[in-house]
Amino acid sequence: MTARHLVAAATATALVLTLTACGSDAPTRDEASREAQSAAVRQASASSAEQISILLSDVGRAAPLRPVAVATRDICHAGDTNVLWGHDEYRLSCSLSEIRYLGADGDLLKVLREVDKHARAAGLVPHTDSAIEEIEGYYAANGRTEDGLLLPRPGLGYSVPGQGWTVQVGWSQDWVAQAEWSRLGDPLSSQPVPDLTWPTVFVEARSVDLDALRDGPLRRHEHIVTVSSRITYHEVPWPA
Repeated sequence: MTARHLVAAATATALVLTLTACGSDAPTRDEASREAQSAAVRQASASSAEQISILLSDVGRAAPLRPVAVATRDICHAGDTNVLWGHDEYRLSCSLSEIRYLGADGDLLKVLREVDKHARAAGLVPHTDSAIEEIEGYYAANGRTEDGLLLPRPGLGYSVPGQGWTVQVGWSQDWVAQAEWSRLGDPLSSQPVPDLTWPTVFVEARSVDLDALRDGPLRRHEHIVTVSSRITYHEVPWPA
């Protein structure tokens, strides 16, 4: 073997060893599970749940809204490594999400204006591309372009100052008779609760039977409004 080949082989071997070493700090299933269920992390989850609940209550307090159901999901993922492509940005990341389903009747634009009013009163900052003005423009155009094509339905989005997380408001007008869900998006769509399989190491969820909502309490209302948020409450970086 020539000197050049020896150097190339040595370099390749060193690279593989280096990349393998980079993956050696990956948490094991037991390590990640223990941390996700530790008292400190569970306390952080409870504190975050309280923050989200208070905030969503403030936003959903608009008089025309009628609370129907609440879904929550608390989930922790272990970071993974790959000797070729590096690793996730975290060794362990835990997040909490909540979505509230509310019924509404009458003038939906008026309802959404009330929701926006309460959101701003709670200190939330509207996103420029998902503010009440976008919905007013959608209504003014009857939800269609000049060529008669369906416009994407705008929602309301807000930042929580100093917190790094957001609040989202979705809606559907005359949703029971809505025949265009496949194109505009079903306001009751939701993600299934994930299985407790690696890299998921903790799941605690309160789900909602969406079919029962459609056939039950929401059928008594003309419209549906959803108010939701998600916060990452615990994250462990990789060692420097």
